[in-house]
Amino acid sequence: MDLLVEKLDGSRYYLSQYKVLITDFEESAPSVTRNSKQLDQRNGNIDFGGWHTDKTINITGYYRADDIDEEETLRERLYALLSDPDGYYITQLKTTPSVAMERPGQTSGGYYDKLSNYPSHKRFLVYTEAPEMELVGNVGGTLLYKLTAEFKTMKLPYGETPAIDIAIDNTPYKDVPVNLLTGTSNIQDYTMSGVHWKSDSQSSNGKTISIPGTPGESYTYSAIVKTATFNCYPEIEFYDSSKKWISNSVPAPKTDIGVRKTTVVAPANTAFLAVSIVLQNPPDSQTVVFNSEKLELGTTATPWSPNPADPEYLSWYYKMDGTASIPYSGTVPCNQLEQGFTIKLTATGSASSLSFKINDTELTYSGAVASGDVFLFTGFSYTQNGLSIVSKTNKSYFILQPDKPNRITCNVPGTVRIIGFQNLYA
Repeated sequence: MDLLVEKLDGSRYYLSQYKVLITDFEESAPSVTRNSKQLDQRNGNIDFGGWHTDKTINITGYYRADDIDEEETLRERLYALLSDPDGYYITQLKTTPSVAMERPGQTSGGYYDKLSNYPSHKRFLVYTEAPEMELVGNVGGTLLYKLTAEFKTMKLPYGETPAIDIAIDNTPYKDVPVNLLTGTSNIQDYTMSGVHWKSDSQSSNGKTISIPGTPGESYTYSAIVKTATFNCYPEIEFYDSSKKWISNSVPAPKTDIGVRKTTVVAPANTAFLAVSIVLQNPPDSQTVVFNSEKLELGTTATPWSPNPADPEYLSWYYKMDGTASIPYSGTVPCNQLEQGFTIKLTATGSASSLSFKINDTELTYSGAVASGDVFLFTGFSYTQNGLSIVSKTNKSYFILQPDKPNRITCNVPGTVRIIGFQNLYA
């Protein structure tokens, strides 16, 4: 076993570098302090709540010195390392033997050379008042000393992971295939009569050939037919580089409503595609109503999505509706006022006000939000594009909860980044 000591300037030291072999690493639970008051002539106490104050870590180790002079040098270096009033981080390096089991007498000697160390998942910001060295005796002509130290946590009474910045996956549609058609809608109804209606947003009649295609690629075109009293079907047409027609898909015509789709593999020499809703010999007075058009790669018709070039794409893609969550895996709540993480919100849409929630805690801002605005929320300060907006907020702060999804909800589409994110462990 070993102990990693990380100074606040980033320098790292192992106690094994000082010839110390750690044999014991004991970590206490966080100590609890309560605020209570007793009133005269009233049984019991009035409890005003409690909190964690600090955590204690005790280590034991041994080191050898060839003589008193070497021991004095090691002692001075250990004092200088551990008796630092600014504090430092310590991480336990756990030991696992490279050989899990052997017969008695199978090997001899070299046991410690077979051990390998791996770090704990957490570290502690600590100080120690006075590490102690005690002479055990003279062993094999060398002096054996016992090292003991009691560490106390300084800021938070918890084990911590190193602080990092994380981008929250607030894009619930990130895996939805791209709609190759522009200008489509899942709200607006399209009404059509006649034989063909070209639906790539560039023409309402005739053949508009503008969608790049790749030979050997599978394409699926789908739409939701809402009303139809005669045969109609979706169709994909393929054209070469000179926009000469090559072939088309011919699915079976249907009269029922619902999702209609056609899937076909692009033939050789394909350079462009066009899509159609085809009516099979309709009477002049008949029409078909449909929406949610989508042309996509692959053989599956997925739910409608806008094209990346459409104005509503960012609002659709970066919608924060409670499906995004912060991947917090600590065992105790991480309070923004205590730990100090920052929420960075970059808006990709606009609104007359802002509502940002993590779980059930809501931060509100009464000012206007424009696309591209950058908000920083620390729990103490609240800024929009670097300017303070404290007076226009409800001054909420956030707490990441263990064993909860810590879901994000926001009325404005955007991207979220957690600056200084840590997991905390009791």
